[in-house]
Amino acid sequence: MIVDLTFKKNFSITIIEEVVAGERYYYPGASTQGGRDGILVKVISSEGKSWVGVFAFGEINTNGISGIYSMPDPNKFCIISKGAGYIVSSNNPTDWKQVKVIPVTDVRSIKHQKIIVFADYTELLAYDEFGIKWRTERLAYDGFKIIEVTESYLKGEFWNIRNEAYDIFEIDLITGSQVGGINEI
Repeated sequence: MIVDLTFKKNFSITIIEEVVAGERYYYPGASTQGGRDGILVKVISSEGKSWVGVFAFGEINTNGISGIYSMPDPNKFCIISKGAGYIVSSNNPTDWKQVKVIPVTDVRSIKHQKIIVFADYTELLAYDEFGIKWRTERLAYDGFKIIEVTESYLKGEFWNIRNEAYDIFEIDLITGSQVGGINEI
C-alpha cells in the first residue's frame, strides 16, 4: 500500500484492519447501508468529525495499485483500491467522485504544479484543487511506463507495435499537451 501525503492536508487518515463503531460510508456511492469489501480507513476531518470509509476493490485489478494520497485541495484525499480510485471530501463523506481512469496503474503527486496525475493503460489525467485540469490523448496501445517527472514535464516510454521499438512521449504538466505517443489513424 502506497501512502503519499505530498500535499498539505487538513485531516488525518489511518488505515484500519476492521470496521469500528461510528459513521461508516461505503464507496462507490457513499452509502451508509453497506457495500463491497475494500480498503478500510478512519478519517478525522479538520472539524473533528470522525468517520470510517470502506473503498471497494477495483474489478480490473491485474495492474491496479492501492494507496492513500493527499490532494491539491487540502480537505480532500484519494484512495486507490486495487485500481479503483475515489476522491473524497474529508469534511463531507457524501461529496465524492470516482477517478476518471480505470484501472489506476500509477499516480504521481507533483507539488510544484499543484496537480496529481493518474495513469491507466493508455492515457494520463491530472486533477488540481478544482477538479480535472487536463487529460492526454491516447499515449500507447496498451501499457506504458513513466520514466521521469520534473517540475515542468512528465516523460514516459511505451512499446510501439508499428515499429517494434520503445518510443518516448513527453507531457507538459501545465497544459497537458503531449509530444510523442501513438498517432492513431
